[in-house]
Amino acid sequence: MTDHRAWAKMLAEKALARFGARVWFMGLQGSVRRGAATESSDIDFVLILDRLDTADLSAYRELVRSMPDSEKACGFVSGRKELLAWPRADLFQFYHDTEALYGSLSEVGALLCPQDARGALHMGAANVYHAACHSFLFEDASANLPALYKAAFFVLQAQAFAASGVYCEDAAALERHLPDADSRAVLAGRGQKAFTPQEAPEHYALLVRWAGAVLRASAVGQDARDAVNYRINGLQNR
Repeated sequence: MTDHRAWAKMLAEKALARFGARVWFMGLQGSVRRGAATESSDIDFVLILDRLDTADLSAYRELVRSMPDSEKACGFVSGRKELLAWPRADLFQFYHDTEALYGSLSEVGALLCPQDARGALHMGAANVYHAACHSFLFEDASANLPALYKAAFFVLQAQAFAASGVYCEDAAALERHLPDADSRAVLAGRGQKAFTPQEAPEHYALLVRWAGAVLRASAVGQDARDAVNYRINGLQNR
């Protein structure tokens, strides 16, 4: 069985040997970070260099291919300036779901504010709503439900953070901060690993209803904040 953390440590050592002081950050995300990895789990490894070009990508690809069980490798790679310029709504989840192996994301954390959690909530709900509708219409609806519930879990984390300022790592902590029965039902759905075609319509009804409600509610807040920012900018530009 693959020791996922030992694998990540080995890749980090190889990256440091190859890129040296150009390595700004390395870390872990996903199930390995959360301690929930199984033998079939991917290893979500983060590599941030001082800058990035295709020569660096080629060199990193060779490092990954030299690893045992290299087919398990996935993750995120970027230059430092590009990461710091990334949309803040995406950075919210990136910052909270990344464990440092080398370096620090404090510079990323300093960029974030409560509005970024609300942006992650709004964008995430839109993505789940679209994915659920598309899957129900055009794909294997029952087979896609685990992935939809996984995506919904990240939205629930943003929802709880936007309401309470608390980032909840696990389902038990998250449940205490969810505002309504549909949100708690979506959280419960994440614990189910497989679904029959007969079960699927009820689950899709829940996901579409919940994501639509979150999307509408977060849009109202976003519109109000946009109006305030518009007025403030107008006064500053006079």
